[in-house]
Amino acid sequence: LMNSGSPQHVERYHQLVAEYIASLPDKLGALERSMAAGKGGDAAALAEARELARRMHGTAGCYGFRDLSAVAAVLDDVLTRMKLGQGGTWDEAERAARPVFELARAAMQRP
Repeated sequence: LMNSGSPQHVERYHQLVAEYIASLPDKLGALERSMAAGKGGDAAALAEARELARRMHGTAGCYGFRDLSAVAAVLDDVLTRMKLGQGGTWDEAERAARPVFELARAAMQRP
């Protein structure tokens, strides 16, 4: 998308990035709620938190937020192991979530 070079494509890409940034508060709120519910023993919420982390890993990189994508991948990995009963703890998940929230909030401050 970026390599097409036409002003319309570049403008559209910047519009998509702006829309993605505008969606981050909702995404973070959903992640925070699902992690809290998951920690309280709700298996469906754990699955939702994992899905949110996985989607953020996939989409953040597409919009140029490679650092956010990378830390979301770490969170996805921890939550996946927990969901599959292959290790991982909520302490570990919360540690992994911290940079996700920090980098997403930094992205939201971008001009």
